[in-house]
This record gives sequence, structure tokens and C-alpha cells, in this order.
Amino acid sequence: MKEYNLSLMITLVLTCFMMFSAGNALGADNTDKTGTNPINFTYDIKAYTEFSSLEPDGNQNVTTFEFKAPFAGEKWQFKIKIPYSSIDVGAVDDSGFGDLAVRFLTVPHLDMENLFAVAVGLEVFLNSASEDSLGSGAISLGPQVFAVFFNPLGLNGLFAPAYQHKFSVDEDSGRSKIRQGLIDLNLLIMADSKQYWFFADPQIVLDYEENKEYSIIDLEVGMMLDKHFGTSGHSAYLRPSFGIGSDSPLDNSIELGYKVVF
Repeated sequence: MKEYNLSLMITLVLTCFMMFSAGNALGADNTDKTGTNPINFTYDIKAYTEFSSLEPDGNQNVTTFEFKAPFAGEKWQFKIKIPYSSIDVGAVDDSGFGDLAVRFLTVPHLDMENLFAVAVGLEVFLNSASEDSLGSGAISLGPQVFAVFFNPLGLNGLFAPAYQHKFSVDEDSGRSKIRQGLIDLNLLIMADSKQYWFFADPQIVLDYEENKEYSIIDLEVGMMLDKHFGTSGHSAYLRPSFGIGSDSPLDNSIELGYKVVF
């Protein structure tokens, strides 16, 4: 890995822990330890591994560390994702760190009387991959907006349609520009006990730069692990995904994750 990229990654990780190690967010719902509500700004740490089959004939394994925390009087949320990847497709057989991503999210509109909210955010994708095959080769921005409808159709859960526009602002020599639209249709169904949940996310990818369109379907089942740890906030989930469309780089994948909400 380039010395600059390694220093940048270490600096960001240390900074986030120094800034956000004070305690729980006063404005958050501290009774909800599932980490499934995208606008409940709590402190949480998540680690997950995704095993993917790639088109036309390859595979990839990405292990990601993710940390979230509220700040600015619990009105904003900070998130950082650090992926470590290994890929074997065609003549490429590489492993190392991927592109680090940082996101800032806020909720400008919250109407719990009508069970509705609007969130907006900005995600920054850094050109920090240790190998060209493990990253985009570009610094990109991803402004996003999503609505949250609580208890849709009388279900215990939420529906959160979202749109993110991702575009590169600086590319390495020889690397393509990035200009994509990402549409997510997040649906969460929670058990009455709040110990189990089902999550579905059909995502539509509109690649304006490459003139490609495809979909990725994520299905997740999760459960709380409190009874096993004698404390609250521990959970685990299993998430299979499927690529749809001739342009999709993903055939299928399976993700295993573990989360702790403080």
C-alpha cells in the first residue's frame, strides 16, 4: 500500500474514535439496539464478510469494518467503512485494502405523528485501495436522499426508498470517470419481540458513464444475541444477494455480519 494511503486511513480511524468515544447519543432511541433504523443515531460497530461470485468467472471476498456515531448535538451521524478485499478473476489475483468511505447524514424532517421522515447525506469515497483491482481509482462524492415510512401497510418495520448520485471528482491516469445513480428500496419487517427481523433491498444501478443498467437484490435475516452475552446490543445477520441483468458484475454473494450497538 502507498505510504500516503496508509497514513490517511490510520489518521481517519484514530480521529473518529477520539471524536466519538464520549458515550451514547442523548437524542437517540437507546431502547432500540437492533441497529436497523437508519435515522436512529446511536454508536455502533459492525464487522462483516461478503463472499461473491463475479461475472464472467471469478470470486471476491470483502471484509469490512464499519463504525457509526452521532455528533453535533446528535443531529448528524458519522460513518466510516474500511474494506479489506481479495479478488480472483481472469488474470487478476490481488488482496489488500479497498477504497475507504466516509458518510455524514442528517434528518431535516421528522414527523412521527404521521410516521414519516426525510434524511439527506453525503458520502465520500477515497482513492485508498492498495491495488488498482481493489478500488475505483478515483475520489468520488455520493450525495443521497431517502424517505422513511414507519410501519408501512400496518407492518412492524419501515420502508425507506433512497437515491444516491455518485460521481468522481479526481481519477487516476487511465481510469474511467464514475457517474452512477443508485436507487434502493429498503424494506424492514421486525418481529414483535424485536429479536428478529427480515430486510429486503432491491437496488437498481444506473451507470450513466458506461451506459449500463442492472439490479442487485439483497435479502437479510437477523437476530439479537443478547441472551448469549447477558447484555444488550449484540446482533448477527445473514444476507444473500443476487445480480440481475446482463450488465451486472455480480452473480451471487453471501454476507455474514456482526454488530454491537452501544
